[in-house]
Amino acid sequence: MYKSRRMKIATKLKNQGYSWLALVPGPNLYYFTGLALKQSERISFALLSNAGDLVFILPEVEQSKVKKKDATDILVYADKEGIESLFPHPFFDGISKDSVAVEDNHMRLVEAEVLQQCGFEKIVSFGEELHRERVIKSEKEAKDIQSAVHILETSLQKVLKIIQPGMTEFEIAAILEFEMKKAGSKGTPFETIVASGERAAMPHGRASEKKIMDGELVIIDFGAYYNGYVGDMSRTIAIGNISDKQKEIYETVQIAQRLALEQIKPGKTPHEIDVAARSYITSQGYGEYFHHRTGHGMGIEAHEEPYIRQGNYEQLQPGMVFTVEPGIYSKGSCGVRIEDNIIITETGFKNFMSFSKELIVIEE
Repeated sequence: MYKSRRMKIATKLKNQGYSWLALVPGPNLYYFTGLALKQSERISFALLSNAGDLVFILPEVEQSKVKKKDATDILVYADKEGIESLFPHPFFDGISKDSVAVEDNHMRLVEAEVLQQCGFEKIVSFGEELHRERVIKSEKEAKDIQSAVHILETSLQKVLKIIQPGMTEFEIAAILEFEMKKAGSKGTPFETIVASGERAAMPHGRASEKKIMDGELVIIDFGAYYNGYVGDMSRTIAIGNISDKQKEIYETVQIAQRLALEQIKPGKTPHEIDVAARSYITSQGYGEYFHHRTGHGMGIEAHEEPYIRQGNYEQLQPGMVFTVEPGIYSKGSCGVRIEDNIIITETGFKNFMSFSKELIVIEE
């Protein structure tokens, strides 16, 4: 799988006249090599040639993560010597260094400087081409996303049984993350959002020490990993008795999301999906309270192409995976967001999620 992905991108490199591609720790390195590393003060690279050769440049402490059979070569440096000790390595004398393509949206300046010190004459942007390779998900990738979603749904179901007024947002987030890890999630792709009452009017209201109270709406937005792939879920729940206005806002978001989902099929555009949700919310008098795009792509990253926003006229294709998550955020009052994860099929779409979107009320 990884080799076939690399050969495909190697052909693109060759067609565009680039000798090498440099991948840094992150989603693209994982996608093309299966190696999961995080960027740190120790510099790591994978260099892929336009002929498909794969060379890892790694600190000694990471060497055990790479198997020799997976690479053409592995260059390792010790902490006491630093990556500079590799610059005179014979490998660099025997390769073309006229150009190196880079993932400009992930590479740091320090890594670009290392490439220059290695002798590469020209650094060129290649980030968009890499994203295009990842935007259509395979059957295996779709199964991993479905598994991540299953972790989300089963974990939330458990947490809803123990939520009660007086608990802090931090407590709820911690219990939810614990349940996800028990269910198999390897960490979380973003900081868990639990935002209640007035704080729910902040679209990215990270969990705080605030206690949830009777009469409040609570947005819970959380993510899980399965085999390196993301699930991303939002639901809004009610604590005790809420006002008719809060119910109206919830129903408005619920209908807006349904209308957006009804637009989804191959050939449609993200623009049309966003307009469907936004137009309805605006027609109900809440347009100024819908601050963000209607959704975003997801896969190895929590946010990637395609972005479900106005002005994006790219036609949807089978295998594209993204969220549909309209919201209303009334400052000083409340907030509501409902989010599903879907994949485009040949005739329409599949919703990875089965969790109810009816308003869930936590009674005292």
